[in-house]
Amino acid sequence: MGEPALCNHQHVVPRALPEFTDHPEDTKNHRFQTPITPPEQVRLFLQRQSAVHGRRAPRVLDVGCGRGDTVAWLRARGWDAYGVDVDADYVERGRAHLAGAADDPSRLQVVRDDLSFPFEDGFFDIVLSDQVIEHVANLNALAAEVSRVSGPASRGLHIYPARWYPVEPHLKTPFTHWLPKGPLRRTAEAACLRTGLAAPYFTEYSLAERAQIYSTYSEEHTFYRSVKSTIAVMQRHGLVCDAREASKDRVALRAPAVRGPALAALGWMCRHLHSVALYTVKPGS
Repeated sequence: MGEPALCNHQHVVPRALPEFTDHPEDTKNHRFQTPITPPEQVRLFLQRQSAVHGRRAPRVLDVGCGRGDTVAWLRARGWDAYGVDVDADYVERGRAHLAGAADDPSRLQVVRDDLSFPFEDGFFDIVLSDQVIEHVANLNALAAEVSRVSGPASRGLHIYPARWYPVEPHLKTPFTHWLPKGPLRRTAEAACLRTGLAAPYFTEYSLAERAQIYSTYSEEHTFYRSVKSTIAVMQRHGLVCDAREASKDRVALRAPAVRGPALAALGWMCRHLHSVALYTVKPGS
């Protein structure tokens, strides 16, 4: 007798899919050799705060520090800098870099299981976050911790993508993040992948698998909010917020000749259609 025929209904175990953040362009996955320089607005903000504090180096916290590029960059320039992140692998990569630079690896810490930061109340003069707020599901918990670890009269700068930016900044898919999470958004993301209107990652996988990778990230790790709603949460925890001045400063860095009403108009467009910059202050003497 010949070999038995294969059953058409054999169970095929689906292969494990990577996380979207495993893609090769995510620098947090790269070997940490030289710290990436912070964005220009972050550097300008820190320069202003340094002038306010005079000879004493302000104590800085980078929230969502990843592997600690900004912390390492600041430490190399004499700043009293710390970082915290939810991803232990990123933090370990940064700690190894700091240790190799004869610096203190404990400057980088992992967020606790209850979402709190492992720092004392009022410990920091400056709190930063860059491309973090759009990944935070529980913004209330984040705002509470930012407020708790901020000392009296401390300052903050938080930069994140605008709710109505036309292209989702991670997946590179146009307009999909405007849609509610669920079948409609997943269908739109799959259509973008099919037509090449998406970041060209994981091309070794099938279209259905890529769509799964992208949609899982979109639904579980992105949370786009209006500027007004973000400010409302921050204010609930005692932080005074100013998106207008921060947005004008952001525009002025790219278009220094713009002044007056034109600067205000471009600032509005920037924070609603491109990138939000938000200044915060913890009141106190």
